[in-house]
Amino acid sequence: ESSAAQLAANEREAAWREMAKQVAHEIKNPLTPMRLTVQSFQRKFDPGDPDVVKKLEEYSNTLIQQIDTMSSIASAFSTYAQMPAQQDETLNVVKITKLALDIFNEDYIYFFSEEEDLIAKFDRTQLIRVITNLVKNSIHAIEQRAPEHPRIEVHVYPEGANAVITVQDNGIGVIEANKAKVFEPKFTTKTSGMGLGLGMVKKIVETYEGTIYFDSEEGKGTTFKVAFPRKL
Repeated sequence: ESSAAQLAANEREAAWREMAKQVAHEIKNPLTPMRLTVQSFQRKFDPGDPDVVKKLEEYSNTLIQQIDTMSSIASAFSTYAQMPAQQDETLNVVKITKLALDIFNEDYIYFFSEEEDLIAKFDRTQLIRVITNLVKNSIHAIEQRAPEHPRIEVHVYPEGANAVITVQDNGIGVIEANKAKVFEPKFTTKTSGMGLGLGMVKKIVETYEGTIYFDSEEGKGTTFKVAFPRKL
């Protein structure tokens, strides 16, 4: 028992060390252009330059952009670190899913539900976060593959004692080597972003006693399935 407890403690410590390295790496990325911008400003700034206002605005915009990047990094890690507050909010899963999809402009997103009402206990904000993260993930997968007829289907339906939401796309799919890493907090195939989306989704779903899994075929697409208890 003592050895098992020590092993668990060591694994937690290693996980936090890995997360700390990731945070440091992501924060250093915007710091370099910020430093170069300030150094360039110091060397080249001339109060008598007729374009001084324009140049000052360019310097300021560059710094503000990098500060916003750092802010989004902090927010992403902060969001992942927080356990979702478990609200006793009774809501209509069909209605909230439609609401979450309203923010997307892509005309290849289709919604299907044979039910008008599917009631469950779930925090509204957290459920919207789950859906938007999955749909954003599908949009990214489609952009990587660029199929002739892009399509994302979102289905909501009851299954036994559960409410189920599936998000299916015909994007690039997940290669075999990456399947085990999909829900890891720092894993991402994107060139930008924190890779916290699907890790956070899994954390939220499990907080509400639900499950999430996916089925994917490389070059053909991916389906994510989220299931959680519904109110019978």
